[in-house]
Amino acid sequence: MITLIPPLGILIDIPLGILMWTLSLQFVLGIFISENSRLKFVQIIRGVNTPVLVLTNLIRPGFIIDRLAPLYAALILFIARYYLFPLIIGFDVESFTQMPLEKLLLSAKTDLGL
Repeated sequence: MITLIPPLGILIDIPLGILMWTLSLQFVLGIFISENSRLKFVQIIRGVNTPVLVLTNLIRPGFIIDRLAPLYAALILFIARYYLFPLIIGFDVESFTQMPLEKLLLSAKTDLGL
């Protein structure tokens, strides 16, 4: 299943997928935890996502507040992963579960029998 995707697609999609999910996690954590939290887990996630947030701040509209910025960046990455990269690299994505990272995770889940 995962072997139908070109290796370049896997190399590009997996890091962007991980960034997309960490940005979503940062948004969810931002709802429940204050922004200046000293938890190591929150600091690591914030440190990983900072370069992506800086890049998306260049194209972010002014009406999107700072607390929504991680969700906006995750949406931009999702759109790129779902629409742009399959066109450029040349693989088919018919649903969310057929994106390379998610397909890899789902195949690992079935291999483990979960």
